[in-house]
Amino acid sequence: MPDPIQPGELPQPPTAPSSPRPFPPSGGGAAYASNLGYPVQPAWEMHTPPQATAGRATPSSSDSQPIHAEETPIVVEALPELPSPIRPPSTGSFAGKQMPGWLLAWRKIGGGSLTASLLIHIGLLFAAGLVVVVSQGMEKRVDFLPGGGTQQGAQASSEMQHQVQQKKRSSLNKALPMQKLVSKSLTAEITLPDAPLSLVDLPDASSFIGAGKIGSGGFGTAGAGGGFGSGFGSGAVKGFSGMTFFGKLGGEGMPGTFYDLKQTPDRKVTGYTDSEAAYAEIINNAANKKFAPEAMKGFYKASQQMSFTFLAIPNMSANEGPKAFAVEQEVEPRAWFVHYTTSIQAPEPGDYRFVGFFDDALLVYINNKPVIDASWYPINDHGEKKRDPEIRQDFGGPLISGNRHAYVGRWFKLNSPARIDIVIGERPGGRVGGLLLIQNKKKKYVLRADGTPILPVFAMSPLGMEGSKRLSEFKNGDVPFEIAPDTPVFKMWKSAFD
Repeated sequence: MPDPIQPGELPQPPTAPSSPRPFPPSGGGAAYASNLGYPVQPAWEMHTPPQATAGRATPSSSDSQPIHAEETPIVVEALPELPSPIRPPSTGSFAGKQMPGWLLAWRKIGGGSLTASLLIHIGLLFAAGLVVVVSQGMEKRVDFLPGGGTQQGAQASSEMQHQVQQKKRSSLNKALPMQKLVSKSLTAEITLPDAPLSLVDLPDASSFIGAGKIGSGGFGTAGAGGGFGSGFGSGAVKGFSGMTFFGKLGGEGMPGTFYDLKQTPDRKVTGYTDSEAAYAEIINNAANKKFAPEAMKGFYKASQQMSFTFLAIPNMSANEGPKAFAVEQEVEPRAWFVHYTTSIQAPEPGDYRFVGFFDDALLVYINNKPVIDASWYPINDHGEKKRDPEIRQDFGGPLISGNRHAYVGRWFKLNSPARIDIVIGERPGGRVGGLLLIQNKKKKYVLRADGTPILPVFAMSPLGMEGSKRLSEFKNGDVPFEIAPDTPVFKMWKSAFD
């Protein structure tokens, strides 16, 4: 039992359990502050409240009543222990080591910012240099050829042209699979397969302008024959610069090459016998070989070429053929022919056929297939018992040359670029003349009194005023041959190598 309370004494409260750190007295104190590790500022005034008697309350002087022992004393609980504060590292040290003096001085004068700026500028200069190097490496090389008309310039141009020709020929060495077309009907229409452009073996057009001898067929200074104006023979067309009835010297159009069957390239006799069979055999042999240069390598060839625009030659002397190609001094006006070839694009897709006649030879091939034989006598199937009637049908209409009317060929499709070969020529000599027209199957044409349609000429370029006048004056004798004024233009198709 507890001791009894003596008179005049206050009851003792029970002793609170001990704690590791007592709650700080109100108002703080120097001892508490120093325990937390924070220094006390000198300006602070330290106040320490009077210590209360442990477990007792100081009675007020005005209070004469004693405190009963059963009252529960106030117990103050201790706060949990606070963590020790983290002290920042002192100036002049890093990672627990003393910072060198030169580094402190470098930082004080702003060396860190200067270093970052230098690194950024170095990076920019490096990137700019890389861009310049890449750009220089991608710059295209340009080859400049010597100019000024010097010998070096001519040799360089010749070498460049030879390289281009080699690239063209290397891409044209693919063979076309052979296909045989058979028609059981004499009036049936056929559709020719589109031949790849690799079959097109075009003649070299390097001699179009200023190549070889010009003579009376071109711009020679002393025209031969009954020419009109200096430089033009009688085969020239009045009003046309460099134009003959067999084509134009230079410019756009279908290239044409002149061959003499009587002599070799070195102008020796070939042994040609002047007969219809011999003449037809040479042309058919060249056609079977797709008019490749090898097929005609044994015959004399004019160095000057003419560009086909349209064919409308009134009846005239056979000597005008050699004159047009400036070889009238080397070639007799007989046993010759001209071969024109290119790839054409029709003005609009559709079915077409040729109409025409020429004294002595006129044949047209589309993709190496004959579509018309409008010669004086049949040449394509000469000597054969069975002939193809579709490529040589009577057309009617006015006379074209001598006492001959036009012939009409078979229909063929032109929905894509196609190779075309045209042959005109003269066998025995004497007179030449002829015309080549084109008919579109879906077009409507004005009809003559005999029912034949008035067709346009087959043209490779716009006619112009002079060309239209020339066609309006075309006639055989005193009878004009009507030709449609609306002329469709078949353009020469060029590949990516041209």
